[in-house]
Amino acid sequence: MLQALPQPLLQALGHRTPRSVPDLVREELGRRTADQLLERVERRWNVRWSHALHEKDEDGRRRWAPEEIAEALVGPGRCTEPQCEDGYLISTDTPCRHCMNPTHRFVPATADRTAASDHARASAARIRRALLEGRSAKPGRPRPPR
Repeated sequence: MLQALPQPLLQALGHRTPRSVPDLVREELGRRTADQLLERVERRWNVRWSHALHEKDEDGRRRWAPEEIAEALVGPGRCTEPQCEDGYLISTDTPCRHCMNPTHRFVPATADRTAASDHARASAARIRRALLEGRSAKPGRPRPPR
């Protein structure tokens, strides 16, 4: 599981895993499968954290420490619903009613009821398709062996 951290992050960490990450992995393996954790790391890296290594604050300092990024990739989300994974329920892939804050989908399940232009909906659907096609594991298909 620890080898699943993205290479740029591992390089920023000096190829050393922060002490907190193995503990987080052990905790999360009590709630999720290894494949679900791998998907979480991949999704969070691609959606939020891949550019964060290079973000600088107003004083030119790194905004996020590599250790913080590693913890954010592996750690649990903020929602109290046990089946919620970044705004979507694992069992049904539907938006979580507790947090109602999906972070990894561009076309929410309520898109037909929200005020958005046809162009915006079409653009979001195109982006979502591109993201899904770019994933190493497609929904409903097993992850290839490593």
